[in-house]
Amino acid sequence: MTDAHWQQRLDSVLATASEHAGYGETHGSLAPQTLKALKSAGLLRLWRPQTLGGFEISPWEYVQLAEQIATRDTAAAWLMMGAANTTFDMRLASESFVEEVYGDDQDAVVCETFNRPLQARAVEGGYRVSGGTPFASGCKHADWLGHTALEGERLLLMFHPAGALRIEEDWDTLGLRGTASNTICAEDVFVPEHRAIDFSASPAVNDYFQGTLYRLPEAILTTTFPPVALGALAAALAATDEIATNKVPFAAKSTLKHRHLAQMHYGKALATSRAVRALLRQELSSAWDRAESGIAFSRQHKADLFLACAYALQGCADAVGELSRGVGTSGIYRRSPIERAFRDVQVIRHHAFGAEGRFATVAQAYWGLDVDFPLLEMD
Repeated sequence: MTDAHWQQRLDSVLATASEHAGYGETHGSLAPQTLKALKSAGLLRLWRPQTLGGFEISPWEYVQLAEQIATRDTAAAWLMMGAANTTFDMRLASESFVEEVYGDDQDAVVCETFNRPLQARAVEGGYRVSGGTPFASGCKHADWLGHTALEGERLLLMFHPAGALRIEEDWDTLGLRGTASNTICAEDVFVPEHRAIDFSASPAVNDYFQGTLYRLPEAILTTTFPPVALGALAAALAATDEIATNKVPFAAKSTLKHRHLAQMHYGKALATSRAVRALLRQELSSAWDRAESGIAFSRQHKADLFLACAYALQGCADAVGELSRGVGTSGIYRRSPIERAFRDVQVIRHHAFGAEGRFATVAQAYWGLDVDFPLLEMD
């Protein structure tokens, strides 16, 4: 698909996302109009195989599209992230479950959470699962919702149709308010065996997912988070441009852009934006080349993807902080894009995939130590 074609699809979403960006701030979930626009443009099918009506685009192409959406509404880009990552994990699901999900509904939204595992017990034909887990992003929009569960020492990823789990209304946060990242609960819910992925058994990739994208390791999931942070930073940079051009600070005779302190904060934020994007592109290009060539990924190669994610999430949060300090009181009002960007990136930076502790995980992989984040070891 040509860049022009994608831009046409994006344009149809950007205006809608901008118009309804405030909905999530008060309702805790994405505006119905934005959800409909994302579906219509195919932006929730970016990592779905072409054989299943998707676009199967490369990770770097994904980053460029998702970042643009995030400049208008981070919650919309967050749902894109959830849909892309869960679709990627469907490569390890049974073909019967893949067909059940996508067979009759091309726009089916599937989301998952890798947070605290629930407890499962094996029964005839499947499992019974109980417990609760937070941060189930997109749970109110999902047609299918997945979560991890432990059955003895086995780590499972299991899926439920919409309505099978109870959603707790506990998503009341500093930022990313529109992502519907609520806690989900199961009370002795039956899950058929074909709707569960046994990570402990190193499942093979099913026949629907045979392109280059699906030869990437599980660590590629981390790279769908940076475009959300980059989009928030881009929105803050644009808002800073406008404020610096028009604001005359108290007791000053010239506009903010003539102040050395504002210039310094802006320059540092701009440098971080470019450095984050450059590292991300470098690592994604390298990973794509390996996948295309069929070369195995070492622990260090996987760690490099985590490194790009952590650098992006931490760097973007710091950069928006620079801009907030640079514009002063102009960034404290809720009407300011910088205020929302600041709140959103502070939440994003704590996600486990790119939290500050992942820098230590990377060092562990490079130094041949046991890693403290099991996802890095997965293929």
